[in-house]
Amino acid sequence: VRQLQGTAWNSEVAAFCEQEVPLIIKPVESCGSDGVKLCKTMGEAEAHFNLLMTGQRKLGAQGAAVLCQEFLQGKEYVVDCVTRDGVHKTTFVWVYDKREANGGGFVYFGMIPVPSDDPVAKVLIDYTVGCIDALAIANGATHNEIMMTKDGPCLVEVNCRVHGHSGSWLPLTDRCTGGITQVRSNLDIFVDGAAFDALPAVPRPFVASGTIVMLVSYQEGEEVQATPGFETIKTLPSFTTITESVVVGMPLKLTVDLFDCPGVVVLVHDDATVIDADLATIRKLEEECKLFEVAPRKSKARKATE
Repeated sequence: VRQLQGTAWNSEVAAFCEQEVPLIIKPVESCGSDGVKLCKTMGEAEAHFNLLMTGQRKLGAQGAAVLCQEFLQGKEYVVDCVTRDGVHKTTFVWVYDKREANGGGFVYFGMIPVPSDDPVAKVLIDYTVGCIDALAIANGATHNEIMMTKDGPCLVEVNCRVHGHSGSWLPLTDRCTGGITQVRSNLDIFVDGAAFDALPAVPRPFVASGTIVMLVSYQEGEEVQATPGFETIKTLPSFTTITESVVVGMPLKLTVDLFDCPGVVVLVHDDATVIDADLATIRKLEEECKLFEVAPRKSKARKATE
């Protein structure tokens, strides 16, 4: 990825941005799309650069630095791996579902499992293992994000840790792979070498279907009074778990990044058509603003299409 890091908008930064526009301007210390913006003009790039340098992000230090980065067009994938003594095993492959919503350019809507026999997965796994080797990572877990562009895969970042989201995805990977998860495999690196050696190099064929749903709120209000949508979701045939980030008594924000995500739902079922139907039900709850009941005096709602 062509990129330049800076702490002040100067001639070098301006020249890089002029060459790359439209480009991504984002903080070096944060996550979950916080502060990430696609800037389509030099004016937007300069204004957002200065905003990031002078404002506090939701995670990380204020004024740490800003990264100016070429805009990669394509789908963003995740390849989760574990490595022991230089031997790499891929535990799962995902594709992000990110869209525009509520004024945010890269809002998480979900993560979709990608089977290892998918031609794209095969390319991504080989490419990712090469990146890990190039970085000389010999032991531990890596959470790798790659853009699949028209020219092929392009590394976005390598995180020397297991997949995040507080492990909400674990029930899905456990069920779909028949018991293999990145967390369990990461422990094997250090406490059970024989178990690590027995792991397949790539994920097994899925024995169930599933998806991770990041909930999107098109409502905002001073206080959540009830969460009827959560109760409806728990009755769905494929419902497995829900992480409720918004509870009664809390304020509710429009979802513009992962920090404003009101909840994460795991759907798993033997029948993929059941997953599709349940996902459609959840999206309808969001679009009709039926996930939450909020205090009416300062609450607002925004159409899902905005």
